[in-house]
Amino acid sequence: MSKDPKSEAYEQLFIRFSTKVEKVIIRAILVVIILLVCVQALLQNAYIRKHFTRVEPLEGQPYMVPQHSDRERS
Repeated sequence: MSKDPKSEAYEQLFIRFSTKVEKVIIRAILVVIILLVCVQALLQNAYIRKHFTRVEPLEGQPYMVPQHSDRERS
């Protein structure tokens, strides 16, 4: 059973397209992984971490629970 030429041409175009899309997705994933590693490495520096994170200035400060009533909640 032979396929018609239009169907074969479409399959070849789809294969080429999907190969290109796969390459783009793989490259994007690699870029994101490299960026993640770089940002994590930058956060190891205390000066940079102090300016990039909101939580860093709060490190080491105890959290005070507000007390609105005398009875305990369960």
